[in-house]
Amino acid sequence: MRLEGYARMIDFSPLDRHERTALSFSGGKDSLACLYLLRPHLDRITVYHHDTGDLMPETRAIVSQVKGMCPNFVHIKGNIRSWIDENGLPTDLLPYSMHGLGVAVGQSGAKLVTRYQCCFINLMWPIWARIKEDGNTLCIRGTKLADQAKLPAYDGETHDNIEMWFPINTWSHEDVQKYLASVRAPRNPLYDHMTNSPECARCTAWWDERRGAYLRTNHPSLFAEYARDLKIVAREVAKPINALRRELAEVI
Repeated sequence: MRLEGYARMIDFSPLDRHERTALSFSGGKDSLACLYLLRPHLDRITVYHHDTGDLMPETRAIVSQVKGMCPNFVHIKGNIRSWIDENGLPTDLLPYSMHGLGVAVGQSGAKLVTRYQCCFINLMWPIWARIKEDGNTLCIRGTKLADQAKLPAYDGETHDNIEMWFPINTWSHEDVQKYLASVRAPRNPLYDHMTNSPECARCTAWWDERRGAYLRTNHPSLFAEYARDLKIVAREVAKPINALRRELAEVI
């Protein structure tokens, strides 16, 4: 498909069915592509950006650059580091000692929470709650089939009386990058090193994002904090993993 064909194949009719429309804008490549596709319609769209307080500096720069393009821009500010101090570091593997019963009987060490618990409370819910509170009935997201084997919601579904619209849901990662280059959107150097940009710079979950090597080279101070916290998670996770290895040695 030729680059100019991408925008021509988008059906913009959902905009005509709704008086209040929201675009969920993370600052990543997919939501940025949606924003550029919708430039002719931004006067009737409110762009919502939620900053957890731990954005990658490169993503923060993208948000700052495109904010001026949006007549209606809502900046939601969180404080994820404070939440983590109270509730625990996120992890992709949660030891049994972190379960409520494990904590009650004194098995826990450092506080840990699951990746999705942290993401939902600090990222997903705040922006959805604000979109709903403001009376929007259409929510646009850069959700793509290329990102997940099964999407938690699908294009055209309605949740809380809000219709979901995913304009680029059939695009590949390459499609997105080619489109952004064709419209000369701000370029995020993160994508030279990873497919998707991290939502939080120092997150100790999402171990497959290759965050460590990038932070070590480009943001040493963030890397030092990330490495410190990741070692805490590794220490706690190692306890049941080592027990599992010992037990496996008996059965293999």
